[in-house]
Amino acid sequence: MSAWLTARELWAGLAVLGWLTLCATCLLPARRRPASLDPAADWLVAYASQSGTAQGMARQQAEALISAGRRVDLIELNQLQPQQLSRYHRGILIASSWGDGEPPDNAARFWRLARQQQPDLRHLRYAMLALGDSQYAEFCGFARQLDGWLQRSGAQMTLPRLEVDQLDPAPLQRWHTQLAEWTGVTVADATAQPVTDQWQLVTRHHLNSGSPGAPVWLIRLRPCGVMPRWQAGDLARLRIGRQVRSYSLASLPEDGVLELLVRQVIRADGQPGLGSGWLCNQSNPGDLVQLQIQSNPQFHLPEELRPAILIGAGTGLAGLRSLLKQRQRQGLADNWLIFGERCEHHDRWLAEELDGWAESGSLLLDRCFSRQHPSGEYVQQRLAGKADQLRTWVDRGATIHVCGSLSNLGQSVQQTLEQLLSAQQWQSLQQHDRYRRDLY
Repeated sequence: MSAWLTARELWAGLAVLGWLTLCATCLLPARRRPASLDPAADWLVAYASQSGTAQGMARQQAEALISAGRRVDLIELNQLQPQQLSRYHRGILIASSWGDGEPPDNAARFWRLARQQQPDLRHLRYAMLALGDSQYAEFCGFARQLDGWLQRSGAQMTLPRLEVDQLDPAPLQRWHTQLAEWTGVTVADATAQPVTDQWQLVTRHHLNSGSPGAPVWLIRLRPCGVMPRWQAGDLARLRIGRQVRSYSLASLPEDGVLELLVRQVIRADGQPGLGSGWLCNQSNPGDLVQLQIQSNPQFHLPEELRPAILIGAGTGLAGLRSLLKQRQRQGLADNWLIFGERCEHHDRWLAEELDGWAESGSLLLDRCFSRQHPSGEYVQQRLAGKADQLRTWVDRGATIHVCGSLSNLGQSVQQTLEQLLSAQQWQSLQQHDRYRRDLY
């Protein structure tokens, strides 16, 4: 009897161990899936994309090559090790730069490794399209650095690097013409303007009357046709003439309207900004505008159901609000919003909605105001004051979404996070795609 009991206890123990192993596996952070590379691929199409534009162009080029019978690996740079480039003979790289010549988030890890290595890439012939904005001092800075590294590693440039300022269609047409001559494959409608739809301005509501900051408006637009689909975290691209301005979406299709938070911009010459001037002052309800929805996968919510830390300032609340709306619809209550503006009395934007979520227990809400005397506080200072809470949420598997100005918010928040979190926590956030940003 004793032996039988021992065996039964052994089997029970093994069953419990198996169950615990399964539970632990389910609770482990979901690691970014490793790249699935085709051993027979003769083409590499790689991209570095922050807002999804470079990614979309790369996908279009890869699909054209595949349709022509080529074996192609389409991949973001972060999913490659620098030495893996040596396996390819031909490559197309589409790289955006942002801020002060920085790599997009989905190329930052690759670039940290690449700068420390110099693999033998003498067999690689490549072409590079660089996307940037000449308003920044380091125009196409990352693409230029990447190009230099490739050449120092022995890779051969088949076509001159082509730099495009704010998606100017003329150099884009030149790129596709030259690329078609090299690859023998033409991308369908490659030079066409992005498809836009007509939208009608419905209402415009002033959110910060009396604030020391520039006026901010809640803009509501409705499509003239069928309401398109988009995800929380996506962007609206407003087209005025040949110029395009991008805004973070603040609503979901289920709301029945497209909402934006727009701050009125006044340039150094006293003229209003192109997009904000039209949206905030020059238009009237009923006026029409051309608008395109752009997918922004780098800022989407993860597929896994995780706690969410949402950090923003100013009109960065727009992108965070769409994420919060989506999580509210999903019934997810582990939401922590840290939002900064200037003045407590005049800058409690969307207070009824945010306070309602907080009172229901579905949002932990931290507001901080930089011009509030004597207790003025910035977002990064509030984070530092709640360092233990931050570490606890990160250890629970939380994602961190940051939305707002790159220079005023993005850089300072990242520096603060790197200081407050352990090296292991920070590495885990990046490796498991739990640190996502929409900065401008």
